Amino acid sequence: MNSEENNFNYQKIKDMDKEQLETLAIQMRSFILENVSHTGGHLSSNLGIVDLTLSMLKVFDPAKDLFLFDVGHQCYPYKILTGRAGQFSTLRKYKGLSGFQARNESRFDCFEAGHSSTSISTGLGMAIARDLNDEDFEVISIIGDGSISNGLAYEALNHLGDVKTKQIIILNDNQMSISENVGAVHNLLDQIRSAKGYRNAKENTKSFLNKTKLGSKVACGIDAIKNNVKKIYLKQGSIFENFGIEYYGPINGHDFEELDKYLKIAKEQKKPVLLHVITKKGCGYPLAEDDKIGKFHGIAAFDIKTGAVKSPNNLPSFSEIVSSYVYNFAKKDKDIICITPGMCYGNKLETIKEKLPDQYLDVGIAEEHSLLLANGLAIKNKKPIVFIYSTFLQRGYDEIVHDIARMNSNLTLCIDRAGLVPGDGVSHQGVFDIPMLISVPNMVITMPKDAKEANDLIYTSLNFSSPFAIRFPKINIKYDYGRPQKLPIGSWEVLRKGTDGFIITYGDLVSKALNVADKLQEKQINLCVVNARFIKPHDKEMFNQIIKLNKPIYIYEESMKIGSLGSVLAQEALSLGFSSKLQIFAIDDQFLTHASRDELLKITGLDETTILNKIQKDFA
Repeated sequence: MNSEENNFNYQKIKDMDKEQLETLAIQMRSFILENVSHTGGHLSSNLGIVDLTLSMLKVFDPAKDLFLFDVGHQCYPYKILTGRAGQFSTLRKYKGLSGFQARNESRFDCFEAGHSSTSISTGLGMAIARDLNDEDFEVISIIGDGSISNGLAYEALNHLGDVKTKQIIILNDNQMSISENVGAVHNLLDQIRSAKGYRNAKENTKSFLNKTKLGSKVACGIDAIKNNVKKIYLKQGSIFENFGIEYYGPINGHDFEELDKYLKIAKEQKKPVLLHVITKKGCGYPLAEDDKIGKFHGIAAFDIKTGAVKSPNNLPSFSEIVSSYVYNFAKKDKDIICITPGMCYGNKLETIKEKLPDQYLDVGIAEEHSLLLANGLAIKNKKPIVFIYSTFLQRGYDEIVHDIARMNSNLTLCIDRAGLVPGDGVSHQGVFDIPMLISVPNMVITMPKDAKEANDLIYTSLNFSSPFAIRFPKINIKYDYGRPQKLPIGSWEVLRKGTDGFIITYGDLVSKALNVADKLQEKQINLCVVNARFIKPHDKEMFNQIIKLNKPIYIYEESMKIGSLGSVLAQEALSLGFSSKLQIFAIDDQFLTHASRDELLKITGLDETTILNKIQKDFA
């Protein structure tokens, strides 16, 4: 660890003055920028929260007090200051540091997240437990202005304002989530940010009154009139105080003296407090400061001077391809409405947003709402397409079952990052959506093997009258400019003939299965490879024919084994009297860590070599 890293210790900052903290903040931003440029990771949010993190750890004690970083992608400065600077080159690598808080990584991490808006509820539970146990520590929930727009945060605020348990909420307001924020909550915060006159007037009044004995007494009672003062300057007052939570702000998140003052006020309070802190996302790195689309929110290894990603894949991502196909359909059909829960950049929807603004809806970080919005559009004969990450879809399970599927609504789910996902780790593995959806009546679940099949499936979904899910992985593939074709619902296809057994697979694993089959042929083992592009409903006619041949069947999929296509086919095979070998190659009952995609395939036993060896043993 070099001398600069030795300064990154929260205990050393306790006695630092403003100038020393500013110097350390510069060093930390440089350290984060240099490391993330090599490892990739969440950059802008971490650069923006450096000063706030330093100030929090100067006022509070992470060895005792509990810090809950909502989502967790802005906890790099906290990790650095709590003893992990020397490991930072391993960030997001297999067996290295997680990109989020991780309880098994450090005693300073009391919380784990990867999805938004969970910190206030969890923090309230911790605070109530503290009070019941008659303990003494602070609970600090740090939540962004994008995350606080989610309904879960307001459920927590509603309860917190009722029980009035001491909890400190720090609203880290950088006017961004991944890209620019949207919605009425964002607009309200914008009003508060711009109303500097309120805060200045309040502070100047207190400062003046405290200079005299009589004024000091008046100042002590200023809380009694502050709501009226707020209404003068903010017109609507503070939404947070309407919940019964003491509100302070806006506070300059890059002014150490101002941060120190208000953090100490929050610490002294005996009731719930919210500090509204304004920070600049990407602070200290001009390319990230000027980023409006979210390029530097989460980025692969890049060149610091230019911001260009190192060794970029020349092929487009599956996300780009799917969004371009949808754009082509939407240009010709005004009933197609594209919806995203705050993931315009991640889902590569910039072109649709720019060129078809009337057919594009960004609802912010509100996954459940995005699904019900789509359901309403579908009921009124529009053709909604919801672009959503696999792991974010988990939050909408009730809406899928209770509303969309039950009413058999005609909408399309474009499920991005389906399957094994590199880098982000346990909270972002897209391996639960098949088990989640496969038992739901009326659901169609598909996964294309390539770009052409993706185009065909989108076209098919737009001409079908039930909820239709199209899964696709986080990989890069070749574009296909062919004319789309409507596929028979539930149809599979044979890609390679063979007489000794069958590999049934789908998605990106199709190419791997074909490679395995080619290598097995060299050993005189001829397997038929079937593309099960329709996971539900599956091709019963073809599967019945396979069963009748009574040859070994290998079901190869990038999903949890429990609730997988394989589990459905195994049950059906048993009922049909199948007596040969049936083996499911899928993910065992476990959560998966952060690693590269190739490493994840090896960890789960889904890499080509492992599959080849397992099948070969059966024919030895």
